[in-house]
Amino acid sequence: MGKAIRKAIKIAAGAGIAYLALGEIVYEGVVNIGFNQFIRKSGAFDSKEEAEFYDECIPDKEGKEWYDAMSAGDTQLWSDRIHRSTYAKVYFPEEKSDKWAIVIHGYTSSPRGMSHWAKTYYEMGFNVIMPHMIGHGSDSSHYTSMGYYDKLIILDWIDYILSLNKNAKIVIHGVSMGAATTMLVTGEDIPDNVVAAVEDCGYTSCWDEYSSQVGPMFHLPAYPVVSSANIISKIRGNFDFKEASPIKAVVKSKTPTLFIHGEGDTFVPYSMMQPLYEACAAPDKKMLSIPEAFHAAAAFFDNELYWNTVKEFIGKYI
Repeated sequence: MGKAIRKAIKIAAGAGIAYLALGEIVYEGVVNIGFNQFIRKSGAFDSKEEAEFYDECIPDKEGKEWYDAMSAGDTQLWSDRIHRSTYAKVYFPEEKSDKWAIVIHGYTSSPRGMSHWAKTYYEMGFNVIMPHMIGHGSDSSHYTSMGYYDKLIILDWIDYILSLNKNAKIVIHGVSMGAATTMLVTGEDIPDNVVAAVEDCGYTSCWDEYSSQVGPMFHLPAYPVVSSANIISKIRGNFDFKEASPIKAVVKSKTPTLFIHGEGDTFVPYSMMQPLYEACAAPDKKMLSIPEAFHAAAAFFDNELYWNTVKEFIGKYI
């Protein structure tokens, strides 16, 4: 009996070690942005269709040309909320304006990746702030928080805007992880100066997003892979995947919100938009679906419809 118990204990310990080792591998693969980008350089996740699309995408090219020509350095802001500096590109239009747009990039992207959105707001007469998300670009961390801590730095940039302009009217517009961050911010106690939000292809929760992608990315089952990676995240003092939950946040939202999603999106499944919209408690909300658009490309598949809808929605509050 003693030998059987000892054997069972060894098997259980081995299984536990294997479970945590699996979690460590997946955690590094998806949460460590530098490592994830290294993996992506292998081309394993490249889409020929998307590459060909962006080769011909004039709005995207024009946005990046504008961004490069602006040659803006980072504005540094100390954050008491995350206890270190946060960074952003900040653009002021020639004519003084009370209109502000916080434009938030997605997972493994950067402010430059949001060039088209920033350029469009800038040409509409907005002051534009493009923060580096946690774990990305100028941020000192190597690990993303998928919006969980990012919402705190957006609150800091809102405070920054109000320190410059008490009459500011602020629109928050995020894409993908930036959209998730946008929704998480609207679930916080934010000033009335934040008059509208636009979330473009955001996920219901980090847990749901990882569960939907661990198969395509790693050819592994969602269970127990996501739960093991989540345990590692918490052991490391990072975030709980279930708490990075925009669908929980929008229940508390008082900010008019426009929900946008491409119907061809498989990275953040299109099916996530409807539950988010239904959960949102904002006094004004609207959905826009863009047929065939793949992930984070809705603005490029139908640029006119996209921006006419955005302008009409935020125009009620600006």
